[in-house]
Amino acid sequence: MRLAWTAGVLHALVGSTLLFLTLHPLRDALAAPELELIKTGAAWQALQGLALMSIAALTRARVAAMLMAGGVFISMTMICYIAFTGDRPPVIVAVPIGGGVAILGWIALLFKAPEKREG
Repeated sequence: MRLAWTAGVLHALVGSTLLFLTLHPLRDALAAPELELIKTGAAWQALQGLALMSIAALTRARVAAMLMAGGVFISMTMICYIAFTGDRPPVIVAVPIGGGVAILGWIALLFKAPEKREG
């Protein structure tokens, strides 16, 4: 589960960094719609990162963790591309596909009980 923990830390770090950057540097560099897109996506990424760290610490749900990490990565890559370039590529469908993959990770987590702790 080290990979899930590492993915969680990276998602939380990137998401929180993007949120911080929306306070000053990005506020002047991006238009309002793109700034809101980054804020929403970064908050989602940071929260999913915290969830991944929790999954890694409390369960052995590898499939769920990898689905969540992959889905968030796919979605945020496209969201950042759209926000920073202003381009609307024909593969914009990657954002909802990534979100759907992350949701599949949450559904897979339903079938994996937390580990029993001694002590």
